[in-house]
Amino acid sequence: MHGLIRKRWLLGLPLAACIFAAAIYSQDRLDAARAKDFKSDLLYLPNAKLLHHFTGGMDSIVADLLWLQCVQYVAKENRGDRAFTWLDQMLETIIALDPHFTDAYRYGAIFLSALKAEDDASLELLDRGIVKNPEAWDLSYEAAMIYLVNRKDQPDSARRAAAYLALSAATGRAPGIVMQLAAKLQGQYNLVDIERDMWENLARSSDKLLRDLATRKLQELELREVCSILNRRMEQFLQMSGRRATNLEELAQARLIQAVPPDPLGGRFFIDADGQVQSTTLLDTAKQQGLTILRNGLDKYKEQHGGWPPVLEDLVKSGPLTQLPDHPYKGQAWRYKPETGEVE
Repeated sequence: MHGLIRKRWLLGLPLAACIFAAAIYSQDRLDAARAKDFKSDLLYLPNAKLLHHFTGGMDSIVADLLWLQCVQYVAKENRGDRAFTWLDQMLETIIALDPHFTDAYRYGAIFLSALKAEDDASLELLDRGIVKNPEAWDLSYEAAMIYLVNRKDQPDSARRAAAYLALSAATGRAPGIVMQLAAKLQGQYNLVDIERDMWENLARSSDKLLRDLATRKLQELELREVCSILNRRMEQFLQMSGRRATNLEELAQARLIQAVPPDPLGGRFFIDADGQVQSTTLLDTAKQQGLTILRNGLDKYKEQHGGWPPVLEDLVKSGPLTQLPDHPYKGQAWRYKPETGEVE
């Protein structure tokens, strides 16, 4: 975790802790005074303006303390229900106190994108960081990675990524890998190689949370490649036998594979209704991300409209989502209870 925490002049920490405690106490008093007008948007953390009032010029030190709390919160949520309900607000408070806290922008964006599946929020955070910190090469680099990895299917993803990489290189501080990635975009680049490079870099981080996240993503990348290989073998089987294989064991019997490969993450490979080989690990990960998007959208809808939407489609028609995530399992759909706002 130390890799995500900046080193500050430690003599200021006791005073900052006292300031932070005083701000929390004052916020509690304000909350109690307006209890009758309590709303869902009441701040979980002390208001940034209130904190600023009490910091006495030590905003950056208080931001460090809040960042430590944020990293601990992310680690705890990642082991729990993975809702990350307060992550956006924590990041907002931190950068409001210290707009030049580049780690909060960079790793906060990684958390939003990789754990909460909110690419738009991640890009918005990075763009704000770039404006405040134009010399920070890593912020534009992370934005490029979102387009190259998460949005690679969009027609303009390569162009947008190239623009961010050029911005990163223009700082004069970017490492050689940025120039290499920019060069890949000029011709026939390989998105799989780019994605692997990104996660392998994070896997060498001094922070255990980021290493664990990168290790998981590298394993998922390998599973996707195995699915791709198995699907090519499925096509070979079709050409050889004139029919599609009904199970993966038939590929082994036809000596197209040695055996059905194991899944190091505990899932299994199977053939879906469309005759495509899928991984339950990858589908379950996509399902969890879809649920997170829907649950966050439902919470925002309730804040805006005072109640749950009658149907999930209302999250797009008059709510915070631009589209509903597809259920990753063929033939299955999200089950939604408008009476309670529960989705599963």
